[in-house]
Amino acid sequence: MTTNSSQQHPTGLGTYGEELACEALATAGYHILERNWLAAAGEVDIIAYHRQQLVAVEVKTRAGTGYGDPLVSVTRHQMRRIQRGLLQFKQTVYPKYAHTPLRIDIVGVVIDQNGEATAELLQDVA
Repeated sequence: MTTNSSQQHPTGLGTYGEELACEALATAGYHILERNWLAAAGEVDIIAYHRQQLVAVEVKTRAGTGYGDPLVSVTRHQMRRIQRGLLQFKQTVYPKYAHTPLRIDIVGVVIDQNGEATAELLQDVA
């Protein structure tokens, strides 16, 4: 999945990346339930429903690739935190999803020197 845009966002790189990620996810058939949901374990960037699964989406945004591919920058510690947050969301906010499978996806957003943004989705990383 790629999304191209030459807009600059005044609220910051991370917020801009999350907005692009939400647009790309919606286009791919995701139903966005929450953004920046604060769990006891920490914040979950996006919580969505897709293909009969409850999905936590971690968004990594980079201005260029100097720090590497954003899709591979999520650590094991972050994955555990995201899993705990998604489970807490499922149990407390949306109990109607009690028997719904969970998964974690990652969206990597790279903004090049010309301001063009590309969003790439990696599904079912956990």
